[in-house]
Amino acid sequence: MIPVHIVEGLARPLYQALAAVYEPGRQLYSFGEDHFEAALQGSDRVLELGSGTGYLARRLARRAGKVIGIEREWKMVREAVKRGGAVHYVIGDMMKLPFKSGSFDQCASLGAFHCADTETFFTETFRVLRPGGKALVLSEVRVIPLFAPHVGLEPTRESLRRSGLLVQSEIRICGIYRLFRTSKPQV
Repeated sequence: MIPVHIVEGLARPLYQALAAVYEPGRQLYSFGEDHFEAALQGSDRVLELGSGTGYLARRLARRAGKVIGIEREWKMVREAVKRGGAVHYVIGDMMKLPFKSGSFDQCASLGAFHCADTETFFTETFRVLRPGGKALVLSEVRVIPLFAPHVGLEPTRESLRRSGLLVQSEIRICGIYRLFRTSKPQV
């Protein structure tokens, strides 16, 4: 289980304070967004978990059928809405997704699951994906695990295994990130 002091004492106040300045300059560096975009089909219904100011969600919306972003911090959602795009945002918890089982073709998370209990995060992701659906999850694997060991490579792999998501590949990005490409079995 994620230590509550990381989410409530560090992560939440940090993201609340950074909401207005979180995205400027974001286009100058890559977190592998092209991998997320390449996995899309034009009719896909996509959920971005921890959508922040909506940078990835807006990019995905250009290629997907429908994109929904879920974000816990209302200040981040306010900034996302200001930036426009064909995305519907929901203020909510990515560990208690307010969607029916099998609702999405793809789930995406760009460096947000360190703010969650990984076991619950992946179990919920599995639940809302349709059979055969994909989940692409990017995690920082060098610094953040020093403060939140539950998001290290081995604990993440174990949480994925227990959730039922099948790892298709792990892609190294910029030497400090790992993109997990997974899928939900067809049944």
